[in-house]
This record gives sequence, structure tokens and C-alpha cells, in this order.
Amino acid sequence: MALQPCKVAAAAALIFMLLLTTGLQQAGAVCSVVDRSKTFKGVCVSKPPCVAACGGEGYPNGYCFLDVADPDHRVCMCTGPCPPPATTPTPRMVRKTMIPY
Repeated sequence: MALQPCKVAAAAALIFMLLLTTGLQQAGAVCSVVDRSKTFKGVCVSKPPCVAACGGEGYPNGYCFLDVADPDHRVCMCTGPCPPPATTPTPRMVRKTMIPY
């Protein structure tokens, strides 16, 4: 049973396409932070008051969400982009200071 070059090339192309699409999905992933508003009071019935409360907490957006513990209660959830990763100091960024004795 010999391998046919046409079938081997088709299988290789299929594997390549799968790897390519999987890599693109991971590279395009978007990170977001979701946090319950600490300043919003009452039941969240419309988006504008929730967005205003979230804006005061430093989030760009907010929405009303059914509380998991109490499905009859709607809470204000704030959303925003993930913070950038912390940078580790490189030798150029480290500042050496002299401490007198």
C-alpha cells in the first residue's frame, strides 16, 4: 500500500490550514475585565445609570446583569479592557543609586 503524493499533499495542506486558523484565533483574542459595580445602588433596570456609575469607578462601560445568587435581582456589572502586562525591568531601566554610609 503506497502513499499517493496527491493525498499526502492534501493532508499536509489541511493540517497547515488548521494550525494557521487556530493560531489566528488565539492571536486575535481580546481580554476584558468584568467587575460588579461598587457604587451603583438599587436594582439595575437601564444601562445609562450603570454606565455612569462604572465611569466613576474608572471603567469605560457597564451593563445590567441577572444576579446568579438571586435571579430576580439585576446588578450593574462594569467592563473594560485588561490592564497591560507588567513590564519587568531591563538592565537599561534599572536605576542604580549610591547610598552614603
